[in-house]
Amino acid sequence: MPKAIPFPTKLKEEKPKETTITPADIDRMELEQEQRKKQGLPPVTEQIETKPDESALVDTIPEESALVEETPEVSPPKEEFPSDVIKENCIKLKGQLIEIKPTKVKYFRNKTASVYGWLKRIPLTEFLLYQKGQLEPDRDADQILYDFLVAALDSSELVRDNYDEMTADDVEQIVRIFGRINHIDEKEEAARKNREAQAQKH
Repeated sequence: MPKAIPFPTKLKEEKPKETTITPADIDRMELEQEQRKKQGLPPVTEQIETKPDESALVDTIPEESALVEETPEVSPPKEEFPSDVIKENCIKLKGQLIEIKPTKVKYFRNKTASVYGWLKRIPLTEFLLYQKGQLEPDRDADQILYDFLVAALDSSELVRDNYDEMTADDVEQIVRIFGRINHIDEKEEAARKNREAQAQKH
């Protein structure tokens, strides 16, 4: 005999009582802390809702410092200035530094500067032995030297005041500087090299 089909079970008429939870009973912070704990996150610290008291604005203005009326003392101007002389072109006469400058054309025109070649080659002890007519018809060696120094220093007063006190070294320095600053030595050297070069060709 076939098995009877079972009839559906009747539903129970009685329902379990629902527990009513009001929003006030839910602690949101506690729920959130539990969730964070499950997720391995640090707990949330409660935010402080209170604000610090704002300090009142200060209306006072700081006092201005008084202006200093005193002016700094002005340094006295320097009395000594850097020297603009070329020391290698200078000689000392009676302790005074004299700069020899390039010779003016007028001294070459009146032939007073043209004795440089003699003074360069002839020792002073020998040069001053020449009498009038031996080197020039109207001047002796003493006058020729004196006139040359006037041309080199461009001052008859300077030579007049120092001539007797000059040393042989003073004269030699003047002659040496004269030849250099007037480019006589370098032109003579160039001419000498040119003559040597011409002689080698022949």
